[in-house]
Amino acid sequence: MKRIPIAMVALCGFAFARPLVAGPYSAALDDPANTFDAPVPGFTGPDGEGLERLPDGSGGFRYARNFVNPLFLRWALAASDYVRSDGGSQFSAPALALGPVTGDYLNVVSLGDLSTEQLGEMLPKGRLTLHFTSAQAPEPLRDLPGADFVIFENAFVANASTGGIFGDLAYVEVSSDGANFARFPSVSLTASATGPFGTLDPTNVFQLAGKHQNAGGECWGTPFDLAQLATHPLVVAGLVDLNAIRAVRVVDIPGNGSSLDEATPAPHSIYDAWLSAGSGGFDLEALGAISVVLGFERWQDAQALAGAERGALADADGDGVGQLLEYAFAMRPLAADAELLPRVTLDSGGLAISFRRDTRATDLTYEVLAGSDLQHWEVIARSTAGGPLLEVAPFSPAIEDNSESAIASLGIIRRHRVQDIAAPGSTPRFLRIRIVALP
Repeated sequence: MKRIPIAMVALCGFAFARPLVAGPYSAALDDPANTFDAPVPGFTGPDGEGLERLPDGSGGFRYARNFVNPLFLRWALAASDYVRSDGGSQFSAPALALGPVTGDYLNVVSLGDLSTEQLGEMLPKGRLTLHFTSAQAPEPLRDLPGADFVIFENAFVANASTGGIFGDLAYVEVSSDGANFARFPSVSLTASATGPFGTLDPTNVFQLAGKHQNAGGECWGTPFDLAQLATHPLVVAGLVDLNAIRAVRVVDIPGNGSSLDEATPAPHSIYDAWLSAGSGGFDLEALGAISVVLGFERWQDAQALAGAERGALADADGDGVGQLLEYAFAMRPLAADAELLPRVTLDSGGLAISFRRDTRATDLTYEVLAGSDLQHWEVIARSTAGGPLLEVAPFSPAIEDNSESAIASLGIIRRHRVQDIAAPGSTPRFLRIRIVALP
């Protein structure tokens, strides 16, 4: 672990007033409205977003009712190409970066931190490549609306009055074939060196891993949206397929300013806590995948359903909604939330129905049907296999499509509103939704 000053540890995990920010990007934790890179909670549940469930030292757990965020459908399955730049031996097991996030700041693999002398010797920067696919889980990451994967380091808020974080930053790169890697374009607006125990303002940092708190009771990760790479030369050339990402590489940044971001028209020097000791450099805790193919069985696995809780008609939370409909309408199967079922409203524009869906659900077809009685129905809008909700000719309903998540940068859960525009003086109209499970 990085050598942490006692004064900084004392501030860890304490609530602080949100400070005035210098840059446009997200704060270190709990900043859901930021449209650039709002941090994603590693834990969720009744005890509060982002509050990690860890042993309390007396046989119980802090925030015991929380659980790992089920938004993540897969975690890194394997590691390769591990280089620790400084030759250290502590926290040097790549396997510590595999599996679900823990919130434990000691459960990390360090990439090391190069000194001035080592930089002069042109030694390689610390790096680690993580893989999401296997024979049992062959589906790669793909580009869907909003964040596609999230990286958890072990940074923490070390200055309660400013919101400044103590942590190390890293470049993030993705690959389809394990040979060609496209690097996310980053921005670092930190103006000068911070020193070995200095802090940086996370609102000045974009698309570099390590800017969000994951220690001291709070667990938040940095989101990455594959759409940011749409114009990368390797993507344009077809060497990196954004709908078939199988590997993510993290590359440490020595924070003395010798490394640059990709800001235009002129890049900036990147600064972080440098030179750090112990497990210096970037400390990778976990890497969670959001945008992988989702099916009903996998959704049940992600929700930790077992035994009699599983199955299309099972109703583990007793809210009168079977699991298949809980899945179809992006509900929580272990929390009574029937209020999230589709709703019908009437206004001057006509009858409308609104509902939620998870765009990763590729094994369902959603059909919005309209009728003048309860016997005869016509499909006016349809979404198939996770695709967009579109009108069905000859009908022209008004369709709205918005992100449902409180986290601005997450667009996986959508809320649709379909308004049936009937001719003036027509007979009364009815709306309903039909869910069809695909083979």
